[in-house]
Amino acid sequence: MSHHKHPKHPVDPGEMPPALAREHALVFEAAVEAGRRAGRKTAKKKLKRAARHGGIKLSKALRDATLRDAEKAGGRAAYAAATKALRKARHRALPPLPPRPPGTGQEPAVAVAGPAPADTAVPVRTRVRGSQIVLEVLRVKWLSQSMVRIVAGGEGFADFESNGAADQHVKLLFANPALGLVPPYEMRSLRGRLAREDLPVSRSYTIRSHDPVARELAIDFFVHGTDGVGGSWAAGAKPGDLLVLSKSKGKFRPDAGAEQHLYVGDESAIPAIAAALEMLPRNAVGQVILEVDSAADEFEIDRPAGMALHWVHRSGEPSATSTMLANALRELPAAHGQVEILALGERSAMQEIRRLLSHWDLDQRRITTSTYWTPGKARRSWSRVPETRADTGSM
Repeated sequence: MSHHKHPKHPVDPGEMPPALAREHALVFEAAVEAGRRAGRKTAKKKLKRAARHGGIKLSKALRDATLRDAEKAGGRAAYAAATKALRKARHRALPPLPPRPPGTGQEPAVAVAGPAPADTAVPVRTRVRGSQIVLEVLRVKWLSQSMVRIVAGGEGFADFESNGAADQHVKLLFANPALGLVPPYEMRSLRGRLAREDLPVSRSYTIRSHDPVARELAIDFFVHGTDGVGGSWAAGAKPGDLLVLSKSKGKFRPDAGAEQHLYVGDESAIPAIAAALEMLPRNAVGQVILEVDSAADEFEIDRPAGMALHWVHRSGEPSATSTMLANALRELPAAHGQVEILALGERSAMQEIRRLLSHWDLDQRRITTSTYWTPGKARRSWSRVPETRADTGSM
């Protein structure tokens, strides 16, 4: 049980600058909600891990009670942390909120009812402390009918640090173009001015390549119709557009000591798998299985000569229900010895692959699986995919 409790003497809004006092309740509400979610998520992971390793499986009632306690503990911890942070910050001058509407005598609304007019730019700070890195699109190239590569660089490139992992990924921030927001985005200020559906949204994307000499990086986007704000943005991107990203994370590096390598994944995994293939020794041997919809979605991927590439086609079957990757693995002879396996893609497909690989006579520590996307999650899109697609610049 957590020992964090609500402080006996919370921060007094009257002791803080007016701008901080007005945002005090919002900060605490957001902190407690984030803490509750984090507590529940951590507890679920630990319970699942315990069950997989032979631990006691709790009844549904006891499991639900444990998760509720974890939520409360997380919320209390977040409340205490927010109180401490606000006490330190109460003497700082923060950017003022918009002035009160004349004649109303009321504070401005926390969120507007709808998006601002297309010709009205919402004011933001010109510089944001934190992890937002702003790059400029340099070149655009379509690799296939559904994969487009965005190469970005510019002055902001100096702020980006690559961690060298094949699966290094970043959070990209996408804003509604109708609002005229200029990055980097002051998210705290925007939350007080915009409706939730108008706020910039973040999506995770793999860094396909990073070139410190040329001072540019590349990100490959899977474009699936008008679904997904990231793919829709990339489909219409052009040189000069701005790209906002976070610091990179990632940890997978190919095992040079493995005797064979087996990499499998769907479209979302292709950038990470392609990066891993380029990092392998040139004498590496093994197989790569990539799932796409049709032959029109295939493109050339640099790899060692000994890494055989196999494309499997869904032929119109929804990617969310496809079992092609697991079926392709079942057709392979069960691997033995020092084999490195990397499997990335849709959640249910990865779950099936994990079950399958658990029966193979392999060192399970050399097996890496990761869920890259989950069907059914709400997607947002602000623009239509252009009907004509032309490469802009050479790669």
